[in-house]
Amino acid sequence: MHFRQAGFSLKARRVFSAGLALFAAPVFALPPSGAKPASATPVAAPSTVESSRTAPRRRATPGVEKPSSAKSVPVAPPASAGPPEYADAWPSEFRPAPPDLQLKAEDERKAEAFSFFARGLLAEDNADQDAMLAAYRRALELDPSYAELAVKVAYELARRNDVSAGIQILKDTIKAAPKEPLPYIYLSQLYSHYLKKPDLALTYAEQAIALAPGNFKSYLAVYELHESTGQKAKAEAVLARAVKIDSKDPHYWVDLGEFLQKVHLKEDGSSTPEDLKQMNAVYQRLADLSQDDPAMLARIADYFVLSKQVKEAIPRYLAVLQARSASDDPTLGNIREKLARSLIFTGQREAAIEVLEEMVQASPQRFDTYELLGELYEQKGDLERAMANYEHSLLLDASEPRNHLRLADLLRQAKKYDQAVKMLEQARAKFPDLPFITYGLALALSQAKRHEESLTAFAQAQADAESRNEELLNASFYFTYGAAAEQAGKLEQAAELLKQSIELDPNIPQAYNYLGYMWADRGERLEEAGTLIKKAVELDPENGAYLDSLGWFYFKRGDGEKALKELLRAQENILREDKRDDPTVLDHIADTYSKLGRIPEALSYWQKAIALEQDDQSLIAKIKEKIDAAKQKVTSGAPVPEPPKQ
Repeated sequence: MHFRQAGFSLKARRVFSAGLALFAAPVFALPPSGAKPASATPVAAPSTVESSRTAPRRRATPGVEKPSSAKSVPVAPPASAGPPEYADAWPSEFRPAPPDLQLKAEDERKAEAFSFFARGLLAEDNADQDAMLAAYRRALELDPSYAELAVKVAYELARRNDVSAGIQILKDTIKAAPKEPLPYIYLSQLYSHYLKKPDLALTYAEQAIALAPGNFKSYLAVYELHESTGQKAKAEAVLARAVKIDSKDPHYWVDLGEFLQKVHLKEDGSSTPEDLKQMNAVYQRLADLSQDDPAMLARIADYFVLSKQVKEAIPRYLAVLQARSASDDPTLGNIREKLARSLIFTGQREAAIEVLEEMVQASPQRFDTYELLGELYEQKGDLERAMANYEHSLLLDASEPRNHLRLADLLRQAKKYDQAVKMLEQARAKFPDLPFITYGLALALSQAKRHEESLTAFAQAQADAESRNEELLNASFYFTYGAAAEQAGKLEQAAELLKQSIELDPNIPQAYNYLGYMWADRGERLEEAGTLIKKAVELDPENGAYLDSLGWFYFKRGDGEKALKELLRAQENILREDKRDDPTVLDHIADTYSKLGRIPEALSYWQKAIALEQDDQSLIAKIKEKIDAAKQKVTSGAPVPEPPKQ
């Protein structure tokens, strides 16, 4: 068969040449010892030229003549008389190859099989499925021992509803390569899925296991057959057999472990103790075989995370980092992040921060690392470092609007209200179509005591949400809108907004408490205020702020003893929750003691309130006035005046 007669493109020739070299090398080897090798160039014909005639001059480099030697070089005599001989690696029908270069019949058949395989590849690249199938089938007719190609062709035939032809292809391959398990596995699947003959399918699958006990696909085929026929116990027994195999191939345990995860792990990562024990045994075998393989160690660690055994993952991730210097596997690039998240999950926040700080040193352009560091510092209560990391994250990637809100929220917590406002104004310009950015700006403006601007922003956020995102208009939105209106002195508007919040979610206590306290503190609609506050306490009985409101309601109603009881409960609960007293609650307790005539206790609580309050200068001034009035009463015996409205 002459290569130039095959009609292949240049690509086909390259493919064919590469494959041909694999089996034809011995054919083109030097001839046996004693035989004279054929020359690569034609041997000179007999010449009548005199031997004294000099040879032509040779060029040392293109375009540069080398002077000829003064001495004549005689031409070598011909090796033999007769026509010239040619050594041609690509013989043709017009120029037969010498016997020592001719392919054996078996080799020629394999070469032709490979040529049809190359044609099939080209047809597949060109999306010509019919030509591809024809070429592949012809290749298998010439050499049926190629199991992977047989499986491909069999499934293509089955897809075209020619299952019997596909089965015959696989059976021919089994005859040609009886120790190859792959045709048995896929023959089993054809009988099972297409012909609905599970018993015959099981026979072939078991044969595959017998031929290659270390091939997990064989066990998988048997497992799926038992599962499809509802024989769960037999299916589980197959997996138990697979676990007991003494395979030294790490990939066998990888395949088995990943399949066991699919079978045993629920969506939340939980499993039965027996299943967990089985999976752990598989991954322990993998660990024993892969102690120096970072990629395998990472797989093992990932398994422990997925199965909620995060503590077991941490030393594996550390081992990957120690061994990773010898590996350039790109899949290991996020190991530090996985380690950090594992440390966070197990409560090792400081260790996680240390790992993440190393990450930003090694990869300073990863914005998500700064985000995670910001979260950890925020949980730690280190607002300055949290804000610094969030700011760095936004410098690298400002495309996520919620990150702007997160940083603005921290600025508000740090009482940097003007900075929060400035940042959210910039975010609003960047994301003009997002109502929740405008909502965040409204909150920041309210805390910055820019009340009129805040109400304007709230109204704009409401209008935008009504046309774009009504999910924003929930009970929380109307609660914060109502609180901002109250702080702006718009009491009627505040009451309507707070009532709307209650209507949207009657089970959230904040709005009940805020509206009730707003009225009680001003001595207005006291009975309605008391009903609202009591509802808040009913929904959250241990909330110190709600108990303070209830005590203050009793104070305003003139019931000092009940007021003192609830206010002291409020102080106790707040101290337990916040680990510090609240100046407003202390002031209320002092006012109640003063009303009950217990001036020394009142003075003590007022002094504590002043010592704690650092920001509200108005409250400090009022308390100082009350202290002065109480001292005057002690010295003069005059009654202490009623405390002014808060």
